[in-house]
Amino acid sequence: MTVVAALAAGLAVLLRRPPDTWWVRHRLGVGGGVAARPAATTGLVLLVVIGGPVVVGLPGPRLVLALTIAGAGGFALIQVRASRARAVVRRRRAEVADLLGLMAGELRAGILPAHALAGLAPDFGFLAAAARSAHIGGDVPAALRATASAPGRELLGELAGAWHVAERAGAPLARVLDRLEESTRAEREIEREVESGVAPARATGRLMAVLPAVGMALGSGMGGDPLAVLTGTWAGVLCLAAGVGLACTGVGWVERIADSVERAP
Repeated sequence: MTVVAALAAGLAVLLRRPPDTWWVRHRLGVGGGVAARPAATTGLVLLVVIGGPVVVGLPGPRLVLALTIAGAGGFALIQVRASRARAVVRRRRAEVADLLGLMAGELRAGILPAHALAGLAPDFGFLAAAARSAHIGGDVPAALRATASAPGRELLGELAGAWHVAERAGAPLARVLDRLEESTRAEREIEREVESGVAPARATGRLMAVLPAVGMALGSGMGGDPLAVLTGTWAGVLCLAAGVGLACTGVGWVERIADSVERAP
C-alpha cells in the first residue's frame, strides 16, 4: 500500500509539474509565475492521490468496476467539454458575422473605419486590442490577425486583409465588408443546415449508449437482479466493462464523423 501511495504521489507531481518553457522564462526573468492550471487538473491530482490507493486495494471485480466507472466518467467529461467548445465556436462566429454587418453599415454611413472600430469595441470585447491600435495609430491588421487565431474568430483575418488593402491602396473598405458579410451569412446558413443534419445522428448515438441501462431496469422490474450480477461477479463485471467500452467507442465514433462533416468546406 505504501508503494501504491508513493506512485500516486509521483503521478500527482508529474501532473502539477509546470511546462518546460516556464523554466526558461523564469531563468530569463520573462513573464510571471506558473500559469494557473484548470480546476479539472487539480481535481484529477486529488483523485489520484486520495483515490488511487483506495481503488488498488479493492478486490478484483470491484477494481474492474471502479476503473470502468472512472473511464466512463472521464469519457463523459470529454464529451461535455467538446460540446461546450463547439457551442463557443458557433457563438463566436455569429458575433463576428454581426460585427461585419454593423461595421459595413457604419462605413456606408460615412463613419471612418477607426471611429467605427472604436464605437463597436464596447459591444464586441474581442475588438479591444484592434481599437487601441487604431487609437494610437498602430498596426490594426496585425491586432486583428492576432485576435483571429482564436477558434471561431477566423473571419477577422479576412477583415485584417481588407483593412490592410484599404490602408495601402485606398480601396473602399465598406464595399469589401459588404461582400464579406454576404459570404459569411451564406456560410452560416450552410453551417446551420449541417448542424441540423448531424444533430439526429449525435442524439441517436447517445440514446443507443444508454439503452442498456433501460434494459437493466426492465430486468429488475421482472424480478431479476442484473445489477448484482454485473457488479459482483467476474463474468458480469467484465461484460459490463466491455459494454461500457463499446458504448463509449460508438459515441466517440459518431461524434468524430459529425465533427468531420461540420469541418468539411
